[in-house]
Amino acid sequence: MSKHHIIPKSLLKGKQLKGNIVMVSHLEHDRYHQLFSNKTPEEILLYLVNTFWGGNTQILKDFLWEMEH
Repeated sequence: MSKHHIIPKSLLKGKQLKGNIVMVSHLEHDRYHQLFSNKTPEEILLYLVNTFWGGNTQILKDFLWEMEH
């Protein structure tokens, strides 16, 4: 298992955020960074929406609404 920072620590300038680390397999961690480099979750979502979903944010809105209810 490997520690993964949700918000890249390089962007936090030495700050520690509670809940910013999750444990993932080494393979998942490597592949995540191959795909997304050091992007924040917001940057990743923006990339996915603009590149693969044609700017359609409704898919994401529907998913988040389902998760909350």
